Amino acid sequence: MTGHDAGRLSPLPIRPRPVAGESVSSYIRRLARANHLRPSYLHGYLAGPPRYLGAIQPARLAILTGRSVTVLQRTLTGLPRHTALAKQPLQPSRHVTRAGDKPDLFAAIRRDARDGTSIRALASRYQVHRRTIRQALADPAPPPRKPHPRRATAFDRLHQPITAMLTSDPDLSILQIWEQLIDDHEATIAYATVRDYVVTRLRRRDGRAATRQEQLRQPGPGIFPGPWHL
Repeated sequence: MTGHDAGRLSPLPIRPRPVAGESVSSYIRRLARANHLRPSYLHGYLAGPPRYLGAIQPARLAILTGRSVTVLQRTLTGLPRHTALAKQPLQPSRHVTRAGDKPDLFAAIRRDARDGTSIRALASRYQVHRRTIRQALADPAPPPRKPHPRRATAFDRLHQPITAMLTSDPDLSILQIWEQLIDDHEATIAYATVRDYVVTRLRRRDGRAATRQEQLRQPGPGIFPGPWHL
């Protein structure tokens, strides 16, 4: 059993049934609200000592919900699995060429092509697509790399709430920001992601990150009481 206090855990009074395909974060929110708890608090309790802000421990969730780990892992998505996966043999793949290496690659291709080597043989030798070989033969200078637009992430919608929190209370700790995102904005976000974003934002703004080292530490066992109290 994970956690030195696992033997003292007991099922929650209200244990809603998990829905097939439901994310573990969604289920924890429903479980917390059914028992009048803050989702961030329940998350920390389920992660357990010493890493209260880490991943949910399936064994702890099983005890609090009165269900087996197997059932929870089969029903919920995103619940960590501790079974060792067999290592799969690596499949051969094409060589990935960095943009900075392409001038030398193109020069080598053109040099070998002068000896009469076919396009197919050149592609096999350098592990690149035949299109790349034709580009090298047509022009010694590689074509400019096309810029890829930045893809939106689920964290993007949280930028504005974080800014509002820091504007209204500049001394708000990173832990408090993470808790508000979990509790008030139904965010599914790791503490480390929030920490890195806030530290970077503060450093860019006014260099205050260096004076807030106490807020970057992982909260200790005193943050979440044990055994369970309702």
